[in-house]
Amino acid sequence: MKEDEALRLLKSMLDREGAGWIEEGGFLRFRAKHGGMLWETACRAREGAIVFYARFPFRCSQPDKVRRLCGEINRQLIRGAVFPGEDGCPVYRCLAELDDVYGAEDRIASVLHYSAQVMARWWGPLAAA
Repeated sequence: MKEDEALRLLKSMLDREGAGWIEEGGFLRFRAKHGGMLWETACRAREGAIVFYARFPFRCSQPDKVRRLCGEINRQLIRGAVFPGEDGCPVYRCLAELDDVYGAEDRIASVLHYSAQVMARWWGPLAAA
């Protein structure tokens, strides 16, 4: 799947869900939420995939503790990885592989769902770091 096709599909999915999005700096950005948690997700399409970056909306004050916690989290994840962002806010990065059009929407939805689970599961421990 080409980059423009992948972005068009993602925009269509977000529009159906009523999620506002903007294009900025080469990224498609939108807000995601789970329960009372709200965060920004930025994504970029590339040939055959969309890369998602979900950013926790808080800065961690203990860099060494955050790096250790990211290592612990990453050992438990099935896909993607959590890392400390440059601004001190943790980021979860994951990829939706889109080899072909068939099933692409399901793969994107699956990645977004998994991303929400990761954000919700690790919100408390990362916020405390």
